[in-house]
Amino acid sequence: MKPLIHFAHANGVPSKVYQKLFDLLSDEYDVIYVPLLGPDKRYPIDNHWESLTQHAIDSIVRQANGRKVIGLGHSLGAVLSFQAALARPELFEQVIMLDPPLIMGKESLALHIAKTLKLKAVDQMSPASLSLRRRDHWESREQAAELLRAKGFYQYFDADCFQAYIDHALMDDRVRGGVELTISKMDEVKIFRTNPSLWWLPQPKPAVPAHYVAAENGPFIGHGFPQMVKKKFGIPYTVAQGSHMFPLEQPAETVKLIKDLIKLNNVRS
Repeated sequence: MKPLIHFAHANGVPSKVYQKLFDLLSDEYDVIYVPLLGPDKRYPIDNHWESLTQHAIDSIVRQANGRKVIGLGHSLGAVLSFQAALARPELFEQVIMLDPPLIMGKESLALHIAKTLKLKAVDQMSPASLSLRRRDHWESREQAAELLRAKGFYQYFDADCFQAYIDHALMDDRVRGGVELTISKMDEVKIFRTNPSLWWLPQPKPAVPAHYVAAENGPFIGHGFPQMVKKKFGIPYTVAQGSHMFPLEQPAETVKLIKDLIKLNNVRS
């Protein structure tokens, strides 16, 4: 029986968009995933992503059938996988976090204060301000593909991953016609506004091996967050080429890295 990976996706990017990565992993691993984080009202978008973390936990319990999983996540999904492993370590063999928004140190405290006081600064301290301005309706998938492909967020996507985004991150708009975001713009904004912000407090170290992969051109490495995570939790980190969206820009290289890190964690454990 192959080892089992449980995947959790980035904010606004349904897990099916990562199908190319799953296919490349499938020679050595079985892959299960949580399909959509945000729209499921059984798991409301609350502070510190507590209910979304429970969504990830329930997804594992429901699909793994008692097998321990390798928790793999990108961005939002990376933090959820980490928080799930802290809460339910018996479900995990290890965790691989792909550019997680683990906001550390003084910036974590500042974010926490801004959220507590409901300051407008929260939107400037996260991508929420960008999400608020993004377009969320197109006349067709073809129009969406034409208009989105040249934008910074998408222009470096692998061709198959970009097509998967058009196929799965958009859905038919039954009210207005055309297509809209599968994960609504306001759900995306709420997720950014509720980013966990308690990492400045004392925290337990994970009971399972974990590894942090930081994007070389991503938003976190310049703040020293990977180094802070290593110091606080004893979690090593690796730097991957590309932007925050590197798993969808370089799926083959990302899968090779994931496989190498899983084997490395197995040696360490």
